[in-house]
Amino acid sequence: MDVKAFDYSGFQQGFIASVLNQPYLQIERFINESWEIRTGSPMSDGALNILWSFLNVCFPIATIFGQLAANIICAKFGRKKTAILATALYIPGTLLCACTKWLKPWFELLFVGRIIWSWANGLASVCATVWIVECAPPKIRGRVASMQELGMSIGSLATQGLGVLFSTDELWPFNFLPNIIIAIVNILMFVPIYESPQFIMEKYGDYDLARKALASYHGCAVGDESIDSEIRIVEASLNKNKKKPNDLESKLTKPGISSEFTGNQIMFMPWKAKDPTSQLIRHAAWLGVMVKIAYVFTGARCLRSYSTFLLYDLSHWGYKQANFLSFLVGILRIPVTLLPVFLVDRLGRRPLIIGSTIISFFSLVLMLVSIDLGGSWKIGTFVGLSVLLLINACGIGSVSRFYSAELVPRNLLLSSVATLTMFEALTKIASEFAFYPVANVIGAQSLLMFIVPTAVFVVLMWKWCPETKRKTVNEVLNEMAQQRKLDISFPM
Repeated sequence: MDVKAFDYSGFQQGFIASVLNQPYLQIERFINESWEIRTGSPMSDGALNILWSFLNVCFPIATIFGQLAANIICAKFGRKKTAILATALYIPGTLLCACTKWLKPWFELLFVGRIIWSWANGLASVCATVWIVECAPPKIRGRVASMQELGMSIGSLATQGLGVLFSTDELWPFNFLPNIIIAIVNILMFVPIYESPQFIMEKYGDYDLARKALASYHGCAVGDESIDSEIRIVEASLNKNKKKPNDLESKLTKPGISSEFTGNQIMFMPWKAKDPTSQLIRHAAWLGVMVKIAYVFTGARCLRSYSTFLLYDLSHWGYKQANFLSFLVGILRIPVTLLPVFLVDRLGRRPLIIGSTIISFFSLVLMLVSIDLGGSWKIGTFVGLSVLLLINACGIGSVSRFYSAELVPRNLLLSSVATLTMFEALTKIASEFAFYPVANVIGAQSLLMFIVPTAVFVVLMWKWCPETKRKTVNEVLNEMAQQRKLDISFPM
């Protein structure tokens, strides 16, 4: 399970997010030259900045559609086949990105390849999160889910290492090609793995096979009593009256958790779904989304994608120095991402989320001040960027991947993860599309788009986010019901 979480979604997300970071000057130049060949004149700087921003946000835009498709594909074909499909699509996406160079002036192929690649990763990210929550033992679920962040850091480091070698006008396509090997290894890795027990019961009703799958994931004998409770949760989450187990419009019916409203009505129609159960589930689901959005507005994701630009253009490090420093931060992220693997089930989710967000705020302020003070303070920008990326890797960046899935009932898990992650992606699109052209115009003050929201989210998360460490969903919901003074209780 750890290996699957590490390789499957996290590595690819880190690779896609960072692969354009170091060779950005060379790829921008290639696009401009291609445009000039076809039109007879180069692009304006403003148009090129906007086009480059759009190339970056192809990732979150396509990810949204992949996440929405995941709800349908996972429900119809299962988690395992969905994982294989997503991983297989990485190969043509990667090839198109790399081959663009040799098909000059058709730079649009770079966009097409990135869209295919990103759509597949959106599909994979939902599938991986749901798969982990359905299969991992509650006591180590946080550790297993945190492995995705480690995978993301290694994927990012791989692109930065390749960037040091291949960020030239002739060699930049080789930043993409090694990913094909990773995709092939991933596909082979999935062949012997069991399907999710949740899907086995929903699709085939095979109790024995579901139990074997759980035993395999938990690393115990089929007859071990430790998996009995998980089997009961799987059985309880099945609604025998549903036509489609994972239909977004299916009724929310589960022993102790019942409502006359559908999942979409509960989450998006508060004026209609006003009963205490609906209020609580809606509150929990949107808290999970808030944490995801808070992570986006720490700026860690965006600035990781633009770290070379931040160090070279805004802070006035040399280009080779900026590439090397980005690579150095990538190396440091690897051991740091191991920290939540050991801490998240000991220290808890809440301290990691809130503590890392507070530190992110001060790191952003340090970068803003250092850039404004000029090149003599460039070390301050590097320190601020390093702290921001490292603290998020072991804090909110890691926990936000699975925290929302620990706040909703099992039979709403797939639909809520698929639907609500769309809001995270929308904020990611807005921030990443806006940052690059805005930063080219106003410089350091562009960081205010992260500083102000981060301060607000610290207060909101301190007030509302519950601790989910080693707790079932029902235990978390009962505690939240008491805090909100709602007269409801779910069976433990």
